[in-house]
Amino acid sequence: MAEIYEFRVAGLIGPVVRAAMPELSADAWSPHSVLTGTADGPDDVDGLLRRLTDHGLVASHIRISNQTRWRATGPTECPVAGG
Repeated sequence: MAEIYEFRVAGLIGPVVRAAMPELSADAWSPHSVLTGTADGPDDVDGLLRRLTDHGLVASHIRISNQTRWRATGPTECPVAGG
């Protein structure tokens, strides 16, 4: 089952970065943006974090939630080390 991840990053996400990461949706909450998408495991999350960094973005928080067909569990918020 895929987990839903929310990456909070400083600043607003522009159209170039949005286009480069179509699997993530972006919402602006000044002074942050929240990118939301799914990942199938730690390797997928590492890949998403690497791509964020490649675009000059630093995730300050990551929120993880599991969703099943029947219910959603509460989100878990994880501050990113060094953020």
